[in-house]
Amino acid sequence: MLTPDEAAADEAVRRQVADEFPPAQRAYSTSSSLFSEVLKKSIRESGRSLSELATAVGISENLLDLFLTGGRDIHMKTADRLAAVLALEVTARR
Repeated sequence: MLTPDEAAADEAVRRQVADEFPPAQRAYSTSSSLFSEVLKKSIRESGRSLSELATAVGISENLLDLFLTGGRDIHMKTADRLAAVLALEVTARR
């Protein structure tokens, strides 16, 4: 058990560490307007099997599954090919 002086010193160190290393914050929202989320939703709603989509895009079914479950990100070129295979039209909003 800490003495009151030790507890105060411990709290001071904890505050200093928290100030120097604040918790990481996401640079984006988790809204459904994220391209990756739109892409995942489109894959799920396509009615096509993961095997069929993976073959059409030129990636492994395992990679596609990991992307869908949040276990791995994909390269932008892969996202481009997925969007093309799914006939998605991508537009930017300002």
